[in-house]
Amino acid sequence: MGITRYPVECPGCKVGIILRLGVGHERRQGFFYVCPNCQAATRGALIWDGGGATRLELADGRELPSEQGCTEVLSINPEIPAFAGAKSMGEPGGSAFITFFQWLGAEGIQGYQRAFYQMQHLIDRDWKALSRLATYYLNRDAQHFDKAIKSFLPKGKRGPRGDWQRDDAIHQLYTVFFAPMWALHPQKYFMEMKLAWNALWSPDRRNFKQVVSFAQSEIGTSDFTNTHKDLFEQTGRYVDLIGAMFPGLLCDLLPDAHQPQVDQLRLFRDEYEVLRDLYIQTFETSHKVLRWVLGTVNADSHGDPNRFVPAPGMRPEVAKQPPKSLNAFTKSASASKREWLIFFPTWHGCWDSVFDRQLRNDIGHASARHQLSSGLIQRDRRPPLPYVRFVQKTHRILHPLLACANVMKIMRIYAAIGNS
Repeated sequence: MGITRYPVECPGCKVGIILRLGVGHERRQGFFYVCPNCQAATRGALIWDGGGATRLELADGRELPSEQGCTEVLSINPEIPAFAGAKSMGEPGGSAFITFFQWLGAEGIQGYQRAFYQMQHLIDRDWKALSRLATYYLNRDAQHFDKAIKSFLPKGKRGPRGDWQRDDAIHQLYTVFFAPMWALHPQKYFMEMKLAWNALWSPDRRNFKQVVSFAQSEIGTSDFTNTHKDLFEQTGRYVDLIGAMFPGLLCDLLPDAHQPQVDQLRLFRDEYEVLRDLYIQTFETSHKVLRWVLGTVNADSHGDPNRFVPAPGMRPEVAKQPPKSLNAFTKSASASKREWLIFFPTWHGCWDSVFDRQLRNDIGHASARHQLSSGLIQRDRRPPLPYVRFVQKTHRILHPLLACANVMKIMRIYAAIGNS
């Protein structure tokens, strides 16, 4: 990573500005800058050739032939949140990379960079083939699946022989593919949720037969099939936005002492609309999956997936009118569904960390918008939210995406084994 300088002219007020642009990991780094004089935002992109050369693209304005006459200096790193007012390396926060190096230490920042490079390598090498394999899997195209999966297997290793083995293989590949990200996260939400879910599917549990019977009754429904496909589709969109997600992971790596400073940082890139849409879609899909999570928990606890028994700690309005059946639960609001996770302690403890219901509601309104000049998401009747904080919350959706996909996998496997 390094710094490159470009003198540009603001298209509005014609002020000369020196852009100090951080060269990061991405070949095309979209960014925007805000003119200190007229406060207008201009979008651009820094194109990196992979070596020592870069070039600048601007949506408006022009690149100047020299720095002579420039009166303003802006330091921008499209991949690392920074303090917006820093103009030189000599100022505190003048280098976004050095700031995070100081906060995380050499081991922390190197671990983050290593994860980024690993993910970029995996995407370049494997993602097209893996997503094609997932298409064969979701289409139940065993012939093409069995042929395509050979490229992921060690030489001489036999591929899956049955549907349940294909279920296991594709989900294991996705788990390994995203390991550089979820394994680096300080809180291993995905792994905790996965282990808790898998523990329900033990033959020595009292109501194991009822749990398997529930799985067998559900996996053939259109709701189950469509939701399973939605999880894979949304995971694919996460990959498409990986560059936008990584700054969120970087912020999550900060120790608690530096978390308040996240609200003071600016990220001079803008994928708000696509991140917003993916956040909302993942939120809704994951809450749909709670049908099968709570149905299994009920079957495990009571021998009946339709039995909802209130517990202390639930909101009174939910506890007073428990769902009369699993179908009634499915039709209830997401907030009500989430309440019943109290019976599944690990998921109950993770859910509000991987999803923010208030954020989902706020960004679900068209009036919420990313104001480039301030770096804030403006919301109706609520204080503005720093865009960096929004990105930090959004990157975490990887954990419920993988955990919910594991729910579908285990149900399919045990339903198949129960029929064999």
